[in-house]
Amino acid sequence: MKQLSVVLKELELTLDGPLGREKLGINGDYPDTPLSRSIFSQLGLMHLVAPYLPNVVSANFPVSKPMKKLIGAMYQSENRKPPTFKTPENDLRFSSPKTDVHKVAVAYSAGKDSLWNMWWAQEKFGAENVLAVHINGLNRANAPRERMYAERQRAKLGFDNFEVINLHNGSRSRGYGVMRSRDMFLVGITVPHALAFGASKIIIEGFAETRPTEPFSGQASNMRFFSQILRELGVPVSVAWRNRQEMDVMRDLLEYRPEWVSHVCNCFSAPCYQPGIRRYWQRSTPTFSLYDSQCGSCVKCRITNLGRILYDPNIKAVKTEDVQTFLKNTANWMKINRERLADMIEGSFTRDFKRACKQYNLSIPSVA
Repeated sequence: MKQLSVVLKELELTLDGPLGREKLGINGDYPDTPLSRSIFSQLGLMHLVAPYLPNVVSANFPVSKPMKKLIGAMYQSENRKPPTFKTPENDLRFSSPKTDVHKVAVAYSAGKDSLWNMWWAQEKFGAENVLAVHINGLNRANAPRERMYAERQRAKLGFDNFEVINLHNGSRSRGYGVMRSRDMFLVGITVPHALAFGASKIIIEGFAETRPTEPFSGQASNMRFFSQILRELGVPVSVAWRNRQEMDVMRDLLEYRPEWVSHVCNCFSAPCYQPGIRRYWQRSTPTFSLYDSQCGSCVKCRITNLGRILYDPNIKAVKTEDVQTFLKNTANWMKINRERLADMIEGSFTRDFKRACKQYNLSIPSVA
């Protein structure tokens, strides 16, 4: 593609792309400063052009040299030459408030990794020094449900420092490829709230089992580069994470915060399909009850429930045949989805699935 143009008006970006008009915008209560507008516009630009990688990127707002370098690196990760930029000239630098090394913000989705990050951050820094920031609309398919559970977790689990960013997300960036830019965009729009809180770090999901083929913003080395870009822009916030494998996250939560786990919201199923899938599991495994956010069949629900089988003491109340039914069904599901969901199925999931099968006296040749 030769050229794409992005227009900024207040806190809304518009791209007339090959698939129609796409918009990104922030609504409601959000810090409106020159810094917040600049970070939103530049990282929003990156997110909008990420699916297309046009040769020429034009905009009606300045794009700083550090951001051009970051966007160019995203192109190079896809074996593409960095684009030519047609934007107003302005060497963007900001005077930002001082931050406190003892304060952090957690990019908060309401899933198990968010819960784990909140537990770890509260233990390390104290609950009063941890801010949760939920971006409502980043995941369009399940945004209302994620928002509802984030609010529920705030109320039930006592997250006193909590902010919601209401994002209008009309980007065509979706699916696996969304990771070209998504995690840098989400960190970027979290920065203004982090600065208002005095946080020196924004904590995100780790990279414990990242594959070499993971898109740009899903690589730890690129996220370290992103922190460098923030410093070059004069933003006194860095990105931080802790690497924990899927089952280790579940084990820690069930050991240290078991009362939190039932509030998890990790389901990938579309809300319209969830009730029917839940009825299937209620018939098939009646004593292995689902959490109320779960469908039971998507990869995220299977990860959570495998963790329950291995580490939840309450699993003793579940009939052995119901656990075996879940494991047999999961073996067949793994066979069907191994290629499509290889990044989630291979590694610790397969390892711990085999351990669960051994624990429940099941021999399943397809995963031997």
